[in-house]
Amino acid sequence: MNDPIYKRIFAFPRMVEDLLRGFAKGDWIAEADFSALQKAPAEYVGDDLRKRLGDSVWRLPLDGGWLHVLILLEFQSRSEPDMALRILEYTVMLYRELSRGGLGPDGLRPPVLPVVLYNGTPRWSAATDVRDLVARAGPSLAPHQPSQRYLVVDLQRLREDDLPLRNLVGAVSRMERSRSPGDLLSVAASLQDWLRGSKDAELRRAFADWLWRLARHLQPEAVAVDSPPPSLDLEDVRMTLDEMSLEERVAQWPKQWIQQGIEQGLERQRALLRRLATVRFGADTADRAAELLEDVADSDHLEEIGELIVRCETGREFLARMGANA
Repeated sequence: MNDPIYKRIFAFPRMVEDLLRGFAKGDWIAEADFSALQKAPAEYVGDDLRKRLGDSVWRLPLDGGWLHVLILLEFQSRSEPDMALRILEYTVMLYRELSRGGLGPDGLRPPVLPVVLYNGTPRWSAATDVRDLVARAGPSLAPHQPSQRYLVVDLQRLREDDLPLRNLVGAVSRMERSRSPGDLLSVAASLQDWLRGSKDAELRRAFADWLWRLARHLQPEAVAVDSPPPSLDLEDVRMTLDEMSLEERVAQWPKQWIQQGIEQGLERQRALLRRLATVRFGADTADRAAELLEDVADSDHLEEIGELIVRCETGREFLARMGANA
């Protein structure tokens, strides 16, 4: 997992709200005041004066009073065998911090919900309750052992049917599972629809940067520069992904034509090539190409022209090479 990206994305209250509404269970969600959700320090100082850093902590008020839930977020790309122990350690240090001036009116500490966001390839296999890290020694000792369970959100294994509607963490899951520009294009279109308001401008930019980096990872040759432009937005990324997806589809057309045979008809192939040329090079180039296509009566030749649409950098080059092949 790329921690900086996740820490940036989950620094926005809307992301944490979608995470809890979509994946946390319990009646307490209905009592939560998400409008007052606040980021809290994730830095702990133990009794040995050593400083430790968690990934992210949020304070979520309940029922309008003092009572609130502390949300501990940890981002993982591999299954950590001692994660339950680490979570318990963070909880204890957080409670010690509260003892210095953050306790409730009755001297009580707030409840904690630890959440592990996991994007690794192998299934999460670590114990989710610290009790499972302690050897069993009979029922009389069991009540004296520590017990704390954390929630795992396995982003790679969330089923599409189980994803909540219009949920940003669901979009993160789709991004993690994307294997082609077309997959990312679908996510970019959804995010562009969901993040329209001015208050979501920074979150929109964060997603645009992340999508850009994922696109560059999938097709480095299609995204030449090393860093996203400063003014990058979701619309820019969507257009880039649209072009990358188109090139990916066009590259597959010759194979598909061979498999399907020419029963689709030459006219249908010509119409498809004209549409692709319009997207790639513009209407003027496509109109000129359509005239040349009328004289092509061979399916294999049309396949070669489809490859030219992908390979040529400009409409002028495309028409020149197309004319040479006519």
